[in-house]
Amino acid sequence: MITDPNKIFDTKSAAVQTLISERNWQKLVDRNKITRILNFLKNDITFGFTKKACLPASEILTAGHGQALTKSILLKTLFDACGVLCRFHAFRVKKELYTGLTRPMTYNLLPNTLITAWIEVFYEEQWLVADGILLDSDYMRGLQIGILPSEGEFIGMGAGIFLSGNSHMIWNGKNHTYCQRAAITEDMGIIDNFEWFFSEYKSEIKQLGKISHKFANKIIDNVRNPQ
Repeated sequence: MITDPNKIFDTKSAAVQTLISERNWQKLVDRNKITRILNFLKNDITFGFTKKACLPASEILTAGHGQALTKSILLKTLFDACGVLCRFHAFRVKKELYTGLTRPMTYNLLPNTLITAWIEVFYEEQWLVADGILLDSDYMRGLQIGILPSEGEFIGMGAGIFLSGNSHMIWNGKNHTYCQRAAITEDMGIIDNFEWFFSEYKSEIKQLGKISHKFANKIIDNVRNPQ
């Protein structure tokens, strides 16, 4: 697994720079820039699993999908490249977050908690959680149709949400957005030393790689496109 932050958050890679140029994000005012990058991460980079649990941002772009850690890597990279102040907040979550996306034997072999992260963006003198990018709109629509209860909380299928706050998945310039908050067991704080983080938690991050990307993505596609 790559642990060099310069290779993980590869802001100067051709893929990242070409995307920013094509979308003209650098020329936008801050609110529009943030909104369009968040919308891109939410729906153009759909919810899904890659073969490796940690990849450079440029490779996540190529894959076109990601889970919480990989989407956070890409979001931070795009914000950094566009001059948007942001920070990387790490957590541990219950493995129940991935209930329904793994085979039973694989699920039983997973540790009780797994590493995750979200990005917080600084806008109008406050830090706002941008976790709402994790689950794309089509996937959330499928969950709401076939799986989600009407109230309380739901943990599973990649979601950890308090349903009373379900409306706060879209950023309006003033609000936090969440997709995995209900599954959090430990706040690991804001990460500033990424070389330390990716080296120190290398083995824990690799645990996410035990989730079969082919199996999980097939389930996710079935939710997104119900027959």
